[in-house]
Amino acid sequence: MNQADSIDCVNPKSDHEDMLHSSGLRGYVEVMQQLDIDPMPLLEKHGIQALQLQDDNEWISHYAVIQLLEESAQQSNCADLGLRISHYQDISILGVLGSILQSASTLRDVLKYSSDLLFLHGSAPRLYFNEHPTTDLFEDDRDIVEVIFDIQLTQDTNLLSKRQSMDLGLAVCHRVMRYLSGDHYQLLKVTLPHSPIASLNVYKRFFQTEVIADQQHAGLYFHKKLFNTALGRADHGLREIVESYLERNFRSHQGSISDRVRHAIRINLSSPKANKTDIAYMLAMHPRSLQRKLHEEGTSFELIKDKLRQQLLLQYLADSKASMSQIASVLGFSEQSALSRACKNWFGVTPRQLRKVRN
Repeated sequence: MNQADSIDCVNPKSDHEDMLHSSGLRGYVEVMQQLDIDPMPLLEKHGIQALQLQDDNEWISHYAVIQLLEESAQQSNCADLGLRISHYQDISILGVLGSILQSASTLRDVLKYSSDLLFLHGSAPRLYFNEHPTTDLFEDDRDIVEVIFDIQLTQDTNLLSKRQSMDLGLAVCHRVMRYLSGDHYQLLKVTLPHSPIASLNVYKRFFQTEVIADQQHAGLYFHKKLFNTALGRADHGLREIVESYLERNFRSHQGSISDRVRHAIRINLSSPKANKTDIAYMLAMHPRSLQRKLHEEGTSFELIKDKLRQQLLLQYLADSKASMSQIASVLGFSEQSALSRACKNWFGVTPRQLRKVRN
């Protein structure tokens, strides 16, 4: 890990396009060839060069990757394409971040590093760690933690299906966490934010646990005790090197206030806590101080929440069969009519009309 690595990692993209390391497509060519489909015309159509896939540190358009995987799944008639590709991906696709994760002492440290430094792999992927999930998936959720995977494109204003990319990202999270946890790993449940095209049994075989579709998040659920268990794979010598590396290269890299607010809203969106006052106190700030800092960053609490709701609405309408009342609930609207009014304000049409456009 040298200075050149850090410069390349921190400056991956233009101001307008989300980029991803080409290692995020590792295994794509092999899986498509197994399905008797020539991947080269598809790569070319979406502006990805075959040579880029030979260098894990190349940056490619994440938007193009999402479209590529969706069209490839359709053309090959392979509904579980993302899961198949994930078999070729392990912690090594994360490059520098993978080395950092292998230095962690506990899974809690792994999630903290991942949440803070996932930009080293790509600008749009997000990983959230929620120790107080609001869910009816468990009779008693006091000892349950939720790991949420998401893809948030900067210019996410189109009704864009992300099924395969979400499946791939969640599957890789599962594989990396299982590798680092070893025999301690015990996954309780998995949630998908979409209606899968493949049978749920395919997902159950992959994750080896119950999988529930059309939920608020792409999530992995565990017992809290797992996150404080010492990791047998932790490399303490590497940890000292990593801590020095992080201090040298990322001491000044702190998530913006708007990023932290977006994170807090995302995991609390369906609950009454997704308001400015509660979010401010979660971030140990006074609401007026939060408002002032967001203003300094050229945004506001309301703008961040609105943009997040727009992006999630488009995702649910593209990939989920959830009812409008269910979508309204997970987006934190008190009633369906409030969602309809917001949608007309954002896009000029109702959610049902927007879904028809997609179909």
